Amino acid sequence: MTRRGLLAPLLATVATAACAPFVGEGVAPSVALGPPGWRTARAAYGADPRQTLRLYRSARAGGSPILVLLPDGAPEAADERTARDLAERGFVVVLADRGAAPGSPYPAYIADAAAAVAWAARRADDLGGDARRIGVLGQGEGGRAALMLALDRRYLAGAGAPGAVRAAAALGAPQRPDATFTDPSAYGGASDAAPVWRGAAGDMEGAIAFLRGTLG
Repeated sequence: MTRRGLLAPLLATVATAACAPFVGEGVAPSVALGPPGWRTARAAYGADPRQTLRLYRSARAGGSPILVLLPDGAPEAADERTARDLAERGFVVVLADRGAAPGSPYPAYIADAAAAVAWAARRADDLGGDARRIGVLGQGEGGRAALMLALDRRYLAGAGAPGAVRAAAALGAPQRPDATFTDPSAYGGASDAAPVWRGAAGDMEGAIAFLRGTLG
């Protein structure tokens, strides 16, 4: 199947996912975004039970850069600790889970990541963040997705948020190409690509320095 044929159904559905409400919107939310001062909350960005977001910010957040955190798989306790640490360092953090797609894991994961970014861009004011300063930080396979959002803008365009990502950092992203045409090295020269950074799995400080310098 060609790259265009592979991406078409994903890009056609991601826009619907990007319009998902807060968890429980229209009824009683399980954890609502409260007035200024809220520290954590949860939301949904799609219909799949795993298309969920965990939100973190410091009590003093206001017009802060937004960082969408893409873990290497389903979020674990270590990812939640990372998200809290990043929030205390001045980011509004959106920790994203993804729907299961065993037949086409990488493009579906990237489409889910794009939908999560689009959700954050629309909700920036509610989050206490700045929609003009959205970055993505991915770990492992999440790093591949983060790079692809910055380098191949079709994913964000399909989610209704073209140009939303201003920078992407990847920690321990696989170097190998894959059979689904989502190898970031193939897109490195794109004229509309956002700045990207790649580092070793444990180089969180390097990633933060890059994102701070790029997002401001």
